[in-house]
Amino acid sequence: MHRSVSHLSRTTFRRHLRQIPSSSSQHPSSCSLPSIQYTPNFNYYNRIQRATFFSSVGLIRPYPHSSSYSRVFKTGIATATALASGTLFYYFYCNNNNNNNNNKKIDILSFLKVCYAEAENKLSVLPISAFSSSTPSGTIAELTDDESRVAMRAKSNEELLLALLVYGLCSVPILVDMAPHMISIAESLHLQGPLFWIIKRTVFDHFCGGETPDECAHCMERLAQSGINVILDLSVEADLHLDAKKPPKTQGYYPHQEHRADVTVEMIKECLRTAAKGREHCGDTFGAFAAVKVTAFAPPELLLRLNQVLVQMDQAFDAWQRGDGKIDAEGLEQMVQYVLPPVHSETQEKHRQEILSRIDTLDRIETAQLFDLQGENRDVWWSTNEYNRENTPLTPEELEAYDRMVNRLEIVCSMAHDKHVGIMVDAEQSYFQEAIDHVAMNLQEKYNRRDDKEHTPTVYNTYQMYTKAAQKKLERDVERAKRENFGFAAKLVRGAYMVMERKRAAQLGYPSPIQDTLEDTHDSYNNGVRFLLDKLRERQEATGEPLSSTSAPVVFMVASHNRESVMLTIKEMEHHNVLPRSGVVHFGQLYGMQDQLSYTLGKNGYSTYKYLPYGKIDEVMPYLLRRAQENSTMLGGVNKECSLIWQELKDRWAGKAVVVRPKTMTSQSTTSSDGTTNTTSAEVDVVSNDSATQTTANTV
Repeated sequence: MHRSVSHLSRTTFRRHLRQIPSSSSQHPSSCSLPSIQYTPNFNYYNRIQRATFFSSVGLIRPYPHSSSYSRVFKTGIATATALASGTLFYYFYCNNNNNNNNNKKIDILSFLKVCYAEAENKLSVLPISAFSSSTPSGTIAELTDDESRVAMRAKSNEELLLALLVYGLCSVPILVDMAPHMISIAESLHLQGPLFWIIKRTVFDHFCGGETPDECAHCMERLAQSGINVILDLSVEADLHLDAKKPPKTQGYYPHQEHRADVTVEMIKECLRTAAKGREHCGDTFGAFAAVKVTAFAPPELLLRLNQVLVQMDQAFDAWQRGDGKIDAEGLEQMVQYVLPPVHSETQEKHRQEILSRIDTLDRIETAQLFDLQGENRDVWWSTNEYNRENTPLTPEELEAYDRMVNRLEIVCSMAHDKHVGIMVDAEQSYFQEAIDHVAMNLQEKYNRRDDKEHTPTVYNTYQMYTKAAQKKLERDVERAKRENFGFAAKLVRGAYMVMERKRAAQLGYPSPIQDTLEDTHDSYNNGVRFLLDKLRERQEATGEPLSSTSAPVVFMVASHNRESVMLTIKEMEHHNVLPRSGVVHFGQLYGMQDQLSYTLGKNGYSTYKYLPYGKIDEVMPYLLRRAQENSTMLGGVNKECSLIWQELKDRWAGKAVVVRPKTMTSQSTTSSDGTTNTTSAEVDVVSNDSATQTTANTV
């Protein structure tokens, strides 16, 4: 219907133009109205073109499909066009007649063509978000539209053709499976140069922002034009290129890994500087995030040892608690005896007994605070002169390495805090995760203070909701944040290590930590979202004030490619009156994947992020291989994506499609500015909506 309406309006327009004389000599001389300096107003032409554009991209629905409505609609357009043409004719007729003595000629048809062209040009630079309302129901309708091409309309032909090529390569399973072997063979034959040249101009360009943070700036600006911010990630999984100088001999058991961690800090600093520029692109509405892995800041062996100690303490609490979730002094003495280092002096023994004598009962959170490695009584519980690892949980050298790790992370978090950039702490394997959670929560306590009204939460921790313990851990950490008055910040993902975790559990003979079924994982994820939104509802009801990222007790990111989880979040946000741009709920997807989700959310005013990795081509290779594998397991979605891209390209070549390339962002009102670099680490879960298999993507 809309295409015929557009044709009718333009035909009527031209019919009136043919009746207008083209020179002043043909104008009647009887008109004596005063000269009018005409300043063209393009609003009318914008409305005509915008109506055609709306219908072509599906942002508005046609009138009911009845002939009477159709006739009324067409008649209205034709009448408006005729009136506008008559008005222009009147002004130019009189103006040209008054200046007849100067022999000035005005080509009205040429002028109207200029008007029309300028109106069309003005339309092309408007942000996508200007063309639709941001009602939750409208957003959900767009998300459920399998024919939506909103993301494609913001991309160039070259980008669409590259996407077709990459998806085509990923849809060949044997090619994806053989890719690691092909790379190994090329490296052994010293042919990695030509191979990496090809990869860099195909898969790398599609899934990564560049090789350096500065190269990501162009990507960040383009995404910002569509209301999307970024989570920058230094995507390095191979060994870093270390300096030629030898590492200091004083850096513990693993000097090379300690040196690598020091180099990582400098590289992350550069990442933070680039991420901070996101505020320049998006204004103060949202900031950018930088993703970090704790394993990059310390020797993995240290984290493994620390993780074992924390797990043992948790198990000891379960063993000696009274049955009501609390442990008494006697149970604490058992924990001290069997888990902590042995006493090495009478003074240490005396201090331990003094503390225990003042304790009646403690719950799990209070017990963890009592024995915290960064707590005020660390020397009382953890100081030891035992250097044999078999006789103590952590040796003095390991405690020093722990302090160096914390110092590196605090350098990064302090810089991020000053620049209003969020830090997304990535989740990793289960044999590191307790140590990572321990470090992340202590960083949140320091940098997410709720009494700091000038900053939004800086540090986000990642929760892998495919684990059976995820919900309890989420609830416990929210409670701890409430007690200690810091903002709880989280990124929720489904998970990234399912196959590895199940295999390891089978080999070592312990129960798998992963949910038994895909539906259990979906339920766990969605329940986590509901739980956090419920905490936001409680805050609003208690204070009667709108939520903001500087005052809310909880801020979190729904880092998911699962459309159902995204729509559930939108519905629950509406139900709890959480505004899309309040800065307390974010959405995240991987760059180069699920663009329909990201661009639809960004267009409708939701805080949306793309996880944007960068790094040298050889260092990013593991990440690229995972992206290829994930796309190959979701052939149904990939085939549909390719079909839509082809249709978009054909429409463009036929002159039927309108490409929206916004040049500026329109700011929308927000309760607060979100200045944190965020996210849940580099992980975003990918779940096929039409498959019974669960596929996940992790930060590198």
